[in-house]
Amino acid sequence: MTRVSGLLPVIWLGCAGLGCEGPGGERSPQTSSFGRPLATEVRPALEAAVELYLRQRGSALRLATDPNERIGGFIGAEALIQLADRGEWSSIFTFGDEAFEAELSGAQGLGRGPSPTPLPPEVRRIHDGDRGGLDAGSCRGCHAQGGADGSGTATQVALFRGDGRHLSTATRRDAPALLGLGYLSLVAREMEAELQGRRATAIRDASDLGRRVTARLRAKGIEFGELSVEPDGTVDTSGVTGISSDLRVRPFGHKGRFAELAPLVDEALAVHLGVQTASRLEGGAPGAHGDGPPADPDDDGISFEASNAQAVLMAIYLSLLPTPEIRPPRRADLALSFARGRILLDTMLCTSCHRPVLRFDDYDLRVTGAGAAPVSYVVDLEIAGLSPVPRALDLGPDDEGFAPEGTPLLLFSDLRRHEMGPELAEDSPELLPDGAGQVEGSVFLTRPLWGLADTAPYLHDGRALTIDEAIRAHGGEAVVSRDAYAQANDEDRGAVNVYLRSLTRAAELVVE
Repeated sequence: MTRVSGLLPVIWLGCAGLGCEGPGGERSPQTSSFGRPLATEVRPALEAAVELYLRQRGSALRLATDPNERIGGFIGAEALIQLADRGEWSSIFTFGDEAFEAELSGAQGLGRGPSPTPLPPEVRRIHDGDRGGLDAGSCRGCHAQGGADGSGTATQVALFRGDGRHLSTATRRDAPALLGLGYLSLVAREMEAELQGRRATAIRDASDLGRRVTARLRAKGIEFGELSVEPDGTVDTSGVTGISSDLRVRPFGHKGRFAELAPLVDEALAVHLGVQTASRLEGGAPGAHGDGPPADPDDDGISFEASNAQAVLMAIYLSLLPTPEIRPPRRADLALSFARGRILLDTMLCTSCHRPVLRFDDYDLRVTGAGAAPVSYVVDLEIAGLSPVPRALDLGPDDEGFAPEGTPLLLFSDLRRHEMGPELAEDSPELLPDGAGQVEGSVFLTRPLWGLADTAPYLHDGRALTIDEAIRAHGGEAVVSRDAYAQANDEDRGAVNVYLRSLTRAAELVVE
């Protein structure tokens, strides 16, 4: 997919309207495919997009004809280090984008064994435990709904941790949109530092005072319960809520499973594509990835399928993606509904969990891989991030004299886990991949609402095809908000939907 951000969305086929030669060599008029003159500011972007499209087609042809090109989507640590040391984040983004969109093959370790076999890798939509699928041929295969790096469709729900055969054994997961993940990481890391700082202070105070100390856990205005510390340093976390007892903020995954992007990429490559990075193999339990030799546990004939740097490359790529945006409707009547819908989200208490704004102070994001020799780099997202980049635009204090600090992120989440009741509960808890315990079947992370308009279907398993269905499916801690919405009149529910439909993404020009 070729895309140019910041323009009205256009589906561009061929080179109509760019003055290309027709079948007889004549020049076509400078008009769009709808017969209207092209806007002056659009034509250069179209020309650039078509040029990029042709280069990508050339790359696809080389990939199909030259076996040496088939590992081009993978990168070694030395190449990544050279690019990062020179600050060539745009080049790293390009390599990551190619890796994200590339359709892999058996030559790259796609799928699982046994080996050797003349047949293509076997597709296994229902995962076989931690070994995973194969259930896709590329990352883009399940992340293109609504635009590049988007969500999955209703037919692309992943079927995790099954027995490889029976649908009833699998955990269903909707593929989420991927925009804004770097800034989401910034907020999560600052929240975590604040929470762990409160724990450290409580441990010191309990030791100094010689008595039990209880500390309220609050970060960026979000409550996470409390913990108590004895003078000997023993920490009681039974009062901690909405987060694991280690106080790590895990903003990724419907259950809040991952704190960092690189381990998430490691797992995604393995369970969806059958491509195992070196760091993934180092951290896996015996037999978790297959019964083959140590260098090729999935027994597909490909040893050392990807380096530790591959997950870091793609984590940096994901970190550089732009944030979604809010685009109010232009029609006056809908603009009024938009404004009323925002107010109703507050009165219905939806924003008690879907917090409209969280703020961060520092644009520097550290991306670190796993394994014995992890690759780690700090990326300045204020400079390297793709537009739109969140900016600190507050002009001064409000009517009560309060002037918030930091850069606002219009996230609509508290990054906290909540009990959602039997309506959405799953049959079994979900283990956290870093050994920090488990998340119960009825507990889910508050999903960010930004970009909501372009990410249907909704909820953790994609069961809701509309925003209305998703709201009505809430339960547990959200039952008051659900009932307030359900009991509202049609006009008010419509206003809420108008506002939520404005949570979209920057327009792109797409060439397919």
